[in-house]
Amino acid sequence: MAHVTRSMMTLVDATEHLTIDGCDAVELADRFGTPLWVVSETTIRGNARRLREAFTSVHPRTRIVYASKANPEPAIVRIAHDEGCWVDAVTMGHLRLLERAGVPTAHTVFNGNAKTDEELGWALAHGIGMINVDSAAELAAIARLQPTDAAPVDLCLRLATDPARHGDDPAYAADERGSKFGMSEAEVVAALEVITEHPGIAFAGLHNHVGFPAYDLPYTGELDLLRHRRAADQTLELAADLAERGIPCRIVNLGGGFRVPKEHGFGPKGLTDIPPVEDYANVIGGAVASAGLGDVELLLEAGGYLVADAVTLLATVLHRKVAIDGGPDWVIVRDTSAYHYVRALMYGFEHHAVAADRISSPPDERVRLAGPVCTTDTLAEADLPRLEPGDIVAILDQGAYCESVTSDYCAIPTPAAVLASRGRSAIVRRRETVQDFVDRFSVPDWLD
Repeated sequence: MAHVTRSMMTLVDATEHLTIDGCDAVELADRFGTPLWVVSETTIRGNARRLREAFTSVHPRTRIVYASKANPEPAIVRIAHDEGCWVDAVTMGHLRLLERAGVPTAHTVFNGNAKTDEELGWALAHGIGMINVDSAAELAAIARLQPTDAAPVDLCLRLATDPARHGDDPAYAADERGSKFGMSEAEVVAALEVITEHPGIAFAGLHNHVGFPAYDLPYTGELDLLRHRRAADQTLELAADLAERGIPCRIVNLGGGFRVPKEHGFGPKGLTDIPPVEDYANVIGGAVASAGLGDVELLLEAGGYLVADAVTLLATVLHRKVAIDGGPDWVIVRDTSAYHYVRALMYGFEHHAVAADRISSPPDERVRLAGPVCTTDTLAEADLPRLEPGDIVAILDQGAYCESVTSDYCAIPTPAAVLASRGRSAIVRRRETVQDFVDRFSVPDWLD
């Protein structure tokens, strides 16, 4: 069991089945079918509390903002909000999912770089808690749409990363130089003039977002912390400059890209040196606490940390196939593939796999798990007990940017999702059927 490290996963002594938040994984597969995403409520709550405790111990005025783009299932959003998080949305789809989850719009941060008039109008009319403004064009739209006699809406101005601060990190500097996000410091100052002239909008503070930079950039835990520190310093130095001009920041919004360290490795090339959240807290929270900005509130965007290791994908073995390349044999699973979590294919993202019906059995062989897609769709390569048709395998760490960016390539329907909680389970996303997929399409009459 050393390879399964999270409390959500334990052994059932009598069956040696994987359990997820008190639920037998094999029984879940039998009851709900496969492929199946299984979400652990207990893990999400534990991650949220550890993140909050780490940061508030360094900077007490910290509020976690769950970035719903990581996984926007309303059940997950509800859990995050129950744990005291505000929630970050990027599109109207997100806003409506948050509404379904029961999150007050006053606890919602509207993010993103391409907000339409329709989205902004809805957010303003429904009392959005905060808007992170990405550009001068967006600010102009908000000023046009917001009545001058309305209650002021809080705005954070998104600051673009200054590549000059990362001269010894050239790949990251080049990546940020080409980013579509945020405004220069000069653009921020110009935006403040617009805000001060409009009684229906209010300057709340500054926003800066690092994200998880390991996808196609050099990565070490130390380098990741340095990037976050430099982003915080850039933001806090501008905040101090604005305070000297008589424009204080009430809020600095920083994030995100935190992940839970995994002994078995996680992410691009199976990273094993992801820092613990306490290290992020010391670097980011420590910078805010020592910035001399008074009682400034830190909003901490965090999506992946809350959910990355809280979701497991269950799949059923269809058959085996001897590899002609002399490598590990292929174990083919039914109705799912890495296209259901396409970052595995985009960035070489590695996900650990276990045999859900023999969790403590020693491995017999190394195999490659793959699905029915007519191109490379390897789910994982792993050392496992010998798998036969009908066996259940579990692909771990599926919570962040798996379900939210899933693909139906080769007309394979999207899996269902079930929430597990201390032995209880319930569907939180219905399974898409082949007919659901087909019904999206039509043929014009003139082609008959």
